[in-house]
This record gives sequence, C-alpha cells and structure tokens, in this order.
Amino acid sequence: MQQRPGRRSRVPRAVLAAAAGLGVIAGLTLRTARHAGVLDPGTPDPELAVSLRLVCAAAVLAAGTLTYLTLVRNRDEPLAMACLPGLVVTGVVLRHLVVTLPHVARFQPSARIAPGAGAWVLLVSGVAMTVTGLAAAFAVRRAG
Repeated sequence: MQQRPGRRSRVPRAVLAAAAGLGVIAGLTLRTARHAGVLDPGTPDPELAVSLRLVCAAAVLAAGTLTYLTLVRNRDEPLAMACLPGLVVTGVVLRHLVVTLPHVARFQPSARIAPGAGAWVLLVSGVAMTVTGLAAAFAVRRAG
C-alpha cells in the first residue's frame, strides 16, 4: 500500500496543530500571573482577563475545526489558516506579557508580579499553531 506524496507531512502538521490547541486549553486553566505580595485593595487583578481567555478559547475552536477539515479533506489548505488563530493567541498573550505586567510598579512594586506558567504555555502554543499554519501554507504553495 503506497502513501500519496504530501500525505506523510500533512498528518504531523495536523497533529502539531491539535497538540497546540490542547496546549492553549491547558494554558487557559493555569494561572497567567503570579505575585508574591498582597495587592492593595482596588488594584486590578494581574491575571489574564476573562474576555481575553474567551478570545483564546474561540481561536482554539477555529484551529481545531481547521485541523479536522485538514484530516477529512486530505488537503493542507484548511490547516494553512491555522496560523490566524495562532496569531490571535500569540497576540493576546503578548499583550498580557508586554502591556499589562510592566506597569505593575504603579500598583505595588513589592508584589513582584511575574508571568505565570499559563502565560508561557499559551505563548508557546500560539507560536506552535502559527508555525504549523505557515508550514502548511508553504507546502500548499510549493505543491501548487
């Protein structure tokens, strides 16, 4: 039984996109910020906001759907679009890391707020989805 050309590389990319989606789900359940001290009353919680978590969850749903379509249709075109949800997750987490956390000194410098494990898992998963989608896009372009 011979395998069609391109089939070999399609499944690992789809598996990587699915694993990255599971990584985002895992990252959404973990804390995205940790602080040793107690914040002053009325200080905004440094955790990733619920609305941003919902955006990440919607991106995972989109990436999962695209992965499923890739496997069902035996074509890389749907998976190529997985870079878009990956960019969404990466952008949300970078916003959380770059915009929110550096301004912690105005809340309470002694709190020592740092990115939590969830933020790093989300960032790695978003980058993995983006890279997977781009690899599939280059495969489609090369084949076409």
